[in-house]
Amino acid sequence: MRGFYLPLLAAIGSSGQTYAALAPAATSLSYVISPPVADGGKAWRDAHAQAAELVAEMTLEEKVSVVTGQTGPCAGNSGNVTRLGIPKMCFQDGPGGVRPSLGNTQFPSSVTTAATWDVDLIYARSYAMGKEFYDMGVHVAMAMVTGGPLGRSPYGGRNWEGWYADPYGTGIASWYGVKGMMDSGVQTCSKHFGFYEQETYRNPFNFTEPYSIYNASEQLPVSSNVDDKTSHEIYLWSFAEAVRAGTTHIMCAYNCINGTHACANSETNNGLLKGELNFQGAVISDWGGVWGTQGFAMGGLDVNMPGRGYGNKFGPFFDQELYHLVSNGTIAEARLNDMVARVVTPAIVTGQLDKPLPSIAINSVGSQYWPVQATYRNVQKESTVELIKTISTDGTVLLKNTGGLPLKSPQNIAVIGQDAGPNILGLQGCGELFRNCDVHNNNGTLSLGGGSGYAWPLNLITPLDAIQAAGLEARSLVQFVLNNTAASVIAETVTGSALPIGPPDVCLVFADRYMRENMDRNDLSLNIGNWTHSEDIIVQTAATCNNTVVVLHVGGPVIMEAWIDNPNVTAVVAPLFPGEQTGPGLVDILWGRVSPSAKLPFTIAKQESDYPPNTISYDPSVTPQANFTEKLNIDYRWFDTYNITPRFEFGFGLTYSTFEYNNIELNDTMRPDEHAIQETKEKFAGQKSDESLYDILATVMAAVTNTGDWTASEVAQLYVEFPAAEDEPPRLLRGFAKLKNMHPGSTVKASFS
Repeated sequence: MRGFYLPLLAAIGSSGQTYAALAPAATSLSYVISPPVADGGKAWRDAHAQAAELVAEMTLEEKVSVVTGQTGPCAGNSGNVTRLGIPKMCFQDGPGGVRPSLGNTQFPSSVTTAATWDVDLIYARSYAMGKEFYDMGVHVAMAMVTGGPLGRSPYGGRNWEGWYADPYGTGIASWYGVKGMMDSGVQTCSKHFGFYEQETYRNPFNFTEPYSIYNASEQLPVSSNVDDKTSHEIYLWSFAEAVRAGTTHIMCAYNCINGTHACANSETNNGLLKGELNFQGAVISDWGGVWGTQGFAMGGLDVNMPGRGYGNKFGPFFDQELYHLVSNGTIAEARLNDMVARVVTPAIVTGQLDKPLPSIAINSVGSQYWPVQATYRNVQKESTVELIKTISTDGTVLLKNTGGLPLKSPQNIAVIGQDAGPNILGLQGCGELFRNCDVHNNNGTLSLGGGSGYAWPLNLITPLDAIQAAGLEARSLVQFVLNNTAASVIAETVTGSALPIGPPDVCLVFADRYMRENMDRNDLSLNIGNWTHSEDIIVQTAATCNNTVVVLHVGGPVIMEAWIDNPNVTAVVAPLFPGEQTGPGLVDILWGRVSPSAKLPFTIAKQESDYPPNTISYDPSVTPQANFTEKLNIDYRWFDTYNITPRFEFGFGLTYSTFEYNNIELNDTMRPDEHAIQETKEKFAGQKSDESLYDILATVMAAVTNTGDWTASEVAQLYVEFPAAEDEPPRLLRGFAKLKNMHPGSTVKASFS
């Protein structure tokens, strides 16, 4: 097989921009597996045939423009071929809603939605979000974080954009998430493939970031070094489910994989993704994930984004380089034809060629790169507001409750912490990526993390807003201190020394831990340096207020040992990052309008050293390495394998009721897979011609009874053990079911396939 190597040399783009000399080549940059040619698969065969006919009519210039990002109003813009009815397609973030625009919803984060363990809500959120992308004129919604990151490291800055720290759970969420968004009429982009588990040293081409210790492009992206078993059983699973649900695009990540850029890695893109998983759509790059042309195109990359956008800041790759490589025969035109067909086919599948979308209402790149201003367009539906409130409520995890909740008609309520109120600079004060505020600014309630996953809220209802509304109904006094450093005022408030009414009936303390793209967390404390004081206000309040209820807005685990066992802390709830209906969703739990039913989608340890070591690599070399030595043992699997007792385990969450499990049954009748919209080509030992890896081997059932006094929902979870010879962790999640609104005394059968 003919091989070639990436040219890692100083480059001058067609715009005349000069780029820094590139880092030394990583090892194994030659492609070893040729790119498979798409045929449309099970679901898209007719659309692919139609796309192939259109591609056959294109000129070479037109083909190159389709697979090279162009200038335009969106984060990514494909080339158009107007004479053939192919529009310039808009590619836009993100996981929390359309950004950066006003008039759309800031949805609850994926991690909050995961905490509901409710596939109906996962689907409904994606469908509603997809409709807003569509109504804003976006063709491809880059909104499905499918398992990159999965949550290998508790420090990961973008973990909140993903789902469960578990391949099965994230696989289920990926399937329902992609299905919901596809049903809305937009194309989907599942990301970030693959093994993208840290921000540190991700190193976009020609850019420096907060962690940088070299000039731009002098250090290669960190290499995620992963063995085959771990690749398949942990990190490939959720992408397989996205493919099976019919995702149209998959974004390759910034990092290297076993020494080769993810966007140029033929083993993962051509061998795993397009080979084993039979992915029929387009592999697109992350912005700055491309460091060359020839090796990337042959390594499986179909679209370079943003290409010519942003003034060619991300390099000169594809574009004229690709044109010349095809013209001189270095890259066969058949390869380019396949790349273009993989872009056009999804547009046909979603009906976007037959029925044009509304005009594009956003300008994501600024006036310097696109002269047309954004248009305000309100696309939020009333039903969406109710949906996100439900997710916020059902995604709020009750971690501790010794009698503090539900609230018992308190007449004197103290609200402590800046996280309860508004940002003093307003909704847009911290910028479109929610990371531009000074560290000493009062940023208000943390409803979502920062970076390209952030979306501006249309109408952010803070916890304080909702608590005051609830207090008004009961004619309760609601006091508040929204300055975490105002220790003396907090002391007066929680002791009642400043007012004749006496101490509060309840002290609601709001604490948060900010997380963002391009920066991992240095530690798992609620305090960040010497400026947030989130943990300090909990400790201070609980020292004197004997009914302290803690509310945590966090996107991942935090260490709580300084205060969690204090008897004055009577309850702890974690809404995680709940989106713009954060206040109303929380109040339903606090006042007992809804019994909590959420469960943790990650493990909370007692100390940081309980987690696997070295999950963020700080290797300072020009070719940094991240060795996935924990292999299968991420999150709860690590704790189970090494008999480490966590503070709160994966899948943990309290309710106001109690449940009892009985009559566990096993039915080993096999039945064929019914969920594959697109089919993979994965093989297994002893496979027969009509068998799939996803066929149902057995069904487990259990009778679940609500033995308490509250109407409540329960999340039933199934964990399995494998024979020792299989070398698996002690217990693995293999099923969950949300049993909704069970009345006291009622029994429902939970079923796991």
